[in-house]
Amino acid sequence: MIIASLCNSVIDLTEKDENTIEKVVKLLEDGLFDVAIEELHSFLKTRPDSIEGWYNLGYALTEKGEYDAAIRAYDEALAIDNGIFALWFNKGTTLYEQMDFEKARECYEKALEIDPNDPEAWNNLGNCFSRLANGRAAIEAYTRAVALKPDYAEAFYNKANAHFIEEEDERAIAYAEVAIQLDPKLAERVDQWINVSRNRLISKRDQEEHERRVRERSKQKD
Repeated sequence: MIIASLCNSVIDLTEKDENTIEKVVKLLEDGLFDVAIEELHSFLKTRPDSIEGWYNLGYALTEKGEYDAAIRAYDEALAIDNGIFALWFNKGTTLYEQMDFEKARECYEKALEIDPNDPEAWNNLGNCFSRLANGRAAIEAYTRAVALKPDYAEAFYNKANAHFIEEEDERAIAYAEVAIQLDPKLAERVDQWINVSRNRLISKRDQEEHERRVRERSKQKD
């Protein structure tokens, strides 16, 4: 997810408020989520119209695994301004953690309406489609991700895995090899299914060769 002090807040922060947000962001970066949450609750009592406050509260709560409260915080921010990419992106990530893949998909699509050139959002949208058993849409989303970021190893792996699920084994193997070249650590995950893909591809080619020979023999008899 994204930690941020949002520059396009709809309110003008006082110097004191800005210092509070900067302090909170530093606490989040240091992993001090409980302290950050306490600071934010106190801050939001007097500045309930602060997008930055609600946004960072949502982030902190998600990191604590308090997903329902995090979503409520993001919704408070979206009620103030629903045109901020990071709000939709992080809400989508929180919903994905809750395994609510349909609502997560909707959030990532909202985020991509705001910034269609974000590769991570496309990759995450692909993950949603994959979880929703929509393989073709997943592949399209992963394809957008790697087109925007040609060294995006995780998206190449996800694209390879989606092709594997669709039994498009030649493409699955090709993209898996690209993923491993970009990030050798992915080899362990690829090894979980690559031999199945290779064996299916060999069987398919053997079947095609058998059918070709049958056709040839049939023509010779004619």
